[in-house]
Amino acid sequence: MPFRQWMRTGLGGLGWRPADFWSATLTEFFEAINGHNEAQGGEQDAAAPSEDEVAALVAKYG
Repeated sequence: MPFRQWMRTGLGGLGWRPADFWSATLTEFFEAINGHNEAQGGEQDAAAPSEDEVAALVAKYG
């Protein structure tokens, strides 16, 4: 995720003040995003694609 998107997420999506954003660690930032998504009914830790799914994507898209 590009840095500008991190700022948009922290300041806009999470509603943090700039001081909150700049003082947060990466762990705090990503846990806040995960907590926000969970509170909004978002998916919990999606599983990685299986080898067959990856092979199908590679076959389709190269």
